[in-house]
Amino acid sequence: MEIIIAIVVGLFAVTGIIILVKVNRGREKTQEVKEVSAPASDCCGAHEVCDFDEIKADVTRIEYYDDEELDAYKNKNEKEYTSDQIDQFREILYTLKTAEIRYWLLSIERRHINLPSILMSEARFLMAEG
Repeated sequence: MEIIIAIVVGLFAVTGIIILVKVNRGREKTQEVKEVSAPASDCCGAHEVCDFDEIKADVTRIEYYDDEELDAYKNKNEKEYTSDQIDQFREILYTLKTAEIRYWLLSIERRHINLPSILMSEARFLMAEG
């Protein structure tokens, strides 16, 4: 009887050890080691501002936000847009992430597309909310 109890206790101990090893291996796999690099010596700490200034300085850089169809409105007066055309701009504006709006405004400006004034107000409101 003592032998059976010893075998059962031994099996529980071995099972417990196996479970602990598997749990620890799982934790090692899920923990990501992130490399932390020191910021550049000229970094101000406001990365979003610096990135925007860098993009703004490069006037040849134009990014599209799945809005190539807006190129048809190049050099069009903002007061000449129909309500359907304004809705086309609005649809794109509201699919953007808050952080992307200022880059999108810069993109359409560089493409010589005049944003309807009502949407400029909406864009500013969305950026202020975010």
